[in-house]
Amino acid sequence: MRRLIAAAGAAWAASAVTLLAVPALPWAAWPLPPALALIAWAAVLLAARRGLQADHADALVLVVVVLLAAGAASWRLLPLVDGPLVAAQGSFVRAEAVTTSDPRVREGRTTGSRRTDDGLVLEADLLRVVIAGAAIDLDLPVRVITGGGSGLDPALLPGSRIAVSGRLLPADPRRRLAATLVAERVALVAPAGAVQSAAGEVRLSLRAAVADRPPDARGLLPGLVVGDTSQVAADLDAAMKASGLAHLTAVSGGNVAIVAGVVVVLARLVGLRRGRTRIVVVALTVAAYVVVARPEPSVVRAAAMTGLVLLASSFDVRAGPGAALATSVAGLVMLDPFLSLSVGFAMSVLATAALVVVAVRAGPGLQAGPWHARLRRAVVAACGVSAAAQLAVAPLIAGIGGGVPLVGVPANLLTAPAVAPATSLGLISAVVGLISPSLAAAVALPASWCVGWIAAVARWTAAPGLSLPWPSGAVGAVQLAAALLVGGAAWALARRHLAPVARLVLAAAGCACLVAAALPVRIPFVTAWPPDGWVMVMCDVGQGDALVLRAGDGEAVVVDTGPEPDKADRCLRRLGIRSVPLVLLTHFHADHVEGLPGVLRGRSVGTVVTSPLDDPPGEGRRVGRWTTDAGVPTRVAAPGDTWTVGDVRLDVVWPTRILAGVPSPPNDASVTVVGSVGGTTFVLGGDLETEAQDALLAERAFGPVDVVKVPHHGSRSQSPDWAATFRPRFALIGVGVGNEYGHPAPATVDAYRAAGAAVGRTDLDGDLAVVRHDDGTLELLRRGP
Repeated sequence: MRRLIAAAGAAWAASAVTLLAVPALPWAAWPLPPALALIAWAAVLLAARRGLQADHADALVLVVVVLLAAGAASWRLLPLVDGPLVAAQGSFVRAEAVTTSDPRVREGRTTGSRRTDDGLVLEADLLRVVIAGAAIDLDLPVRVITGGGSGLDPALLPGSRIAVSGRLLPADPRRRLAATLVAERVALVAPAGAVQSAAGEVRLSLRAAVADRPPDARGLLPGLVVGDTSQVAADLDAAMKASGLAHLTAVSGGNVAIVAGVVVVLARLVGLRRGRTRIVVVALTVAAYVVVARPEPSVVRAAAMTGLVLLASSFDVRAGPGAALATSVAGLVMLDPFLSLSVGFAMSVLATAALVVVAVRAGPGLQAGPWHARLRRAVVAACGVSAAAQLAVAPLIAGIGGGVPLVGVPANLLTAPAVAPATSLGLISAVVGLISPSLAAAVALPASWCVGWIAAVARWTAAPGLSLPWPSGAVGAVQLAAALLVGGAAWALARRHLAPVARLVLAAAGCACLVAAALPVRIPFVTAWPPDGWVMVMCDVGQGDALVLRAGDGEAVVVDTGPEPDKADRCLRRLGIRSVPLVLLTHFHADHVEGLPGVLRGRSVGTVVTSPLDDPPGEGRRVGRWTTDAGVPTRVAAPGDTWTVGDVRLDVVWPTRILAGVPSPPNDASVTVVGSVGGTTFVLGGDLETEAQDALLAERAFGPVDVVKVPHHGSRSQSPDWAATFRPRFALIGVGVGNEYGHPAPATVDAYRAAGAAVGRTDLDGDLAVVRHDDGTLELLRRGP
């Protein structure tokens, strides 16, 4: 066993190091693969002639494994870093390719007030490319990116042959990509073959079977069973990640074991008792499932393990799970070296290794003693297995920015009983649906109940405060791994030398150190958030606006939502906001409306009010789609509109007309409100610029207010009379760190300070809270960046 583990680790490390090193030396690396292979074979022949002792033989095996893995990795990588597409980067090409993945939605990017259109992205093998009139036949993997109107069908199946015209751009060869092809036009040349078409029908069958189920079941069941995550809602996906259940959002290695188990049971029920015949049936079923669910890294790992166990069984050889895991890892990283840099593959291997270690140690104790003792040991073993898997992958989760879920173990224990029935019934429903859709819907009904329970657990355990923040990136992953290793070593020593009470003290101290290590280096300005008595909070959402007016306990009015849903959602979670009776979107620029899905996420939302100027129209359509999907009514603001929600009162004072000939009509059509919250007066002007500010001040008289939300992120396009008229105590500026617009302008900040205002800006101060104390005094508190 140790030799297999060492060989797997050596192959993995050699592949990863080669993939990281070769792109820096492509000109010198072409002789590397044959040279390494010759050295490896020479070492084997020399050892065979002279004979070696056992220790020396083990060392030789590791050397040979390293050489072969490095040679295979460099052989696969070199055409990507020094192939025919490298010189053509930047050129416009026409090409033919065979798709190797399903199209996925590529979210547009928000830059300031604008957002690029959504598109599609897929992977393909480029077979033929025409560059400057010259045709080149090749076989290289590329990524195809498309925008709107390219002609790419979102339902295109892997194995389809397409004709593409577009521009070649660089790609990361470490990700198994020779280039990125930004396609202007995509046309179908030939559909996918029979195997992929059949797999596509199975996926569509399951989606149709749950079409009438609640949204969570409609999205999660196809994801869990066949890897179709296209219908998973963004809020559910975020909750699954925050609760440590992300592996249940899509197909994982555990599904392969469930599928194999179901096939074995069905084979016995139909009287299939011959060992090798049953093995062949299981192997074919697992292979078919990999095609249906798509060969994701965790699925490939599980299928390889299953194949090794089945192969050993066919020859009456017992293959333990540890040996199967190590052998499959070594073989897979040699066949596909790019898996060595896959986070998904690493998480699958580490979680499986942890499960194997704990299960092997706990297994014998589950067979002896009275029933109550066996039950107790089974519960302890289940907790141990879940905890081991969570701890094994925790550094990787932290490294990719997921923090450390504190509820991962209980969440997985609560959902574990629902996974197997959901997977097995979902798969049966998908197959039955090819014959009888109505019967498939009936079979999928209990499966939808199971995934409904999984979704409910995810939402419950994803509450604020149940995930420990941790630095992301490689540094954060290494820090957490080191902390866990030190903690594990200390606990092992404590079990040998310390009394139970001392162990508990040590465990508590270790948890305290872990929490302390996770705290940000810069201590926030206010440690308790939200502060008592807050009436208004400007959220730190980057370059954009999102303002929260407290209407009551857990209830607020939201004015603008910022550019990112997650940031808006996190701000509202920090404030404990569960209900939003009114959302006011001052205008349709992306930095004010793109965060709306985050506000809608898991909250009761009453009405969304928008600007009368639907510009840019693309953002207006997106807002309309989000509100329609959430069942939230919308209306257009008009001068004279008044809303009272709890402690909040809003009066619309602009736009009374749409200004023509101004630099930015959407900005100057921002819905502007004056009002109060808990006795604190304010004016919120969206992105009004000079012309609209002057027009509004000319139309009606205003007096001083307590708070001004500085228009247009504090840009220099301000009326000199705006700050002087309102003379606020506090001026709040929503602005991103190091933004390219130079916001806020120093002159604007100086104008508010000259009017007597304390200026708060989210790029320097983080979330800003206006607090009203019991004696009626106001204070501006800063959470810190």
